[in-house]
Amino acid sequence: MAKNTRGIEVAEIIPDKCIACQICIGECPVGAIELNAAGVAEIDPEVCVGCGKCFDSCPVNAVRFEKKKRRKIAEEKPAEPGAQPPSHRGVAVFIEIVDGRGAPVSWELAGKARELAQQLDAKVLGFVLGSNVGDVAEEAIFYGCDEIHVMDDPLLARYLSATFGKALSDLCAEVRPEILLVGATPLGRDLAGVVATRLETGLTADCTGLFIEKETGLLLMTRPTFGGNIMATIFCQRQRPQMSSVRPRVFAMPKRDAERKGTVSRHKFEPPAVELPEIVKFIPTGAEAGIDIVRYPALVVAGRGACDPSSLSLLEELAELVGGVVACSRPVVQAGLLPYERQVGQTGRTVAPRLYIGVGVSGAVQHLVAIQGADKIVAINSDPNAPIFRVADAGIVGNYQQVVPELIAQLRNKKS
Repeated sequence: MAKNTRGIEVAEIIPDKCIACQICIGECPVGAIELNAAGVAEIDPEVCVGCGKCFDSCPVNAVRFEKKKRRKIAEEKPAEPGAQPPSHRGVAVFIEIVDGRGAPVSWELAGKARELAQQLDAKVLGFVLGSNVGDVAEEAIFYGCDEIHVMDDPLLARYLSATFGKALSDLCAEVRPEILLVGATPLGRDLAGVVATRLETGLTADCTGLFIEKETGLLLMTRPTFGGNIMATIFCQRQRPQMSSVRPRVFAMPKRDAERKGTVSRHKFEPPAVELPEIVKFIPTGAEAGIDIVRYPALVVAGRGACDPSSLSLLEELAELVGGVVACSRPVVQAGLLPYERQVGQTGRTVAPRLYIGVGVSGAVQHLVAIQGADKIVAINSDPNAPIFRVADAGIVGNYQQVVPELIAQLRNKKS
């Protein structure tokens, strides 16, 4: 199999078989595939990371790629009285609660868990921790969970690592899910590490892709690594549950179905045998928390090529016209022009706006994985070979100081 200059075994397109369906282009996590002038898909070997998603998704077997096979794990024998407990089953999602409601990332994970569970012929399990959480448990069923397992206790009204860590670990030990998904929020990141440590299992953080390997039934967890320069696919072969945390907006929000039926089981919470800290004050959210770029339907993102204080007012004008806000890539934050809360990327925020306008953004892998959920991507860059053009729905090659004013003028004219 062919290799690129980094020694990665890469996929190849068989031109005679390609039907230009572009499914592989949509599945590629790094934008390595595009149609050539002849209408045939082509893979850039230097961008390809050898994940094999194009091979798996091609409906006409037009991709040449040899996936490395792993030995299938021996199946556990059915349990007998007094013997080992039954094997792990089900795809579980930790349902995080924010202001009395399920966090959107939890519903996004419930939708992804539905896909994984169908491949494993298993159920989707919702784990709900808190106090007076009956409404959230019901909502979890509407978003795709088959079974809800609840620990409802006054001690779980506010998040503490000690209480939530023990509660979720106890639920996993009792219900024994094969997979556990957690949102990579500040709370989820803290909790996932505690639970993985208590259960002595692996945890893959900040994943951008989750897949079931057909040969082994293992969960393949893809995430950027080495500063976002390559994509790594990680699996947990022995320990269970297989744990993964996923940032908000990485997966699509499933449709809410109020007709869905499911079961709710309640479990008793046994507090940890340690002295718990007393919460005396909470820092209020709101204006103090700054702008949450994830909530805006449109983003105008300044990159290294637009890292100029004099350009911010121009970008803000464009953002206002499209009903959004100005965000940025990492170099702009490092230059001190915008705060960290505005940063888009693997080390910043993962976003999924309806419209993304990148101004002077080159398109490094760690940035592209954070915008893959955007509906429409418009790129403005003076470099015609900038990687962002590979994933853009529309690209404008030129000096942004000339392009953006013209774009603003045409938008104002269209609105008037």
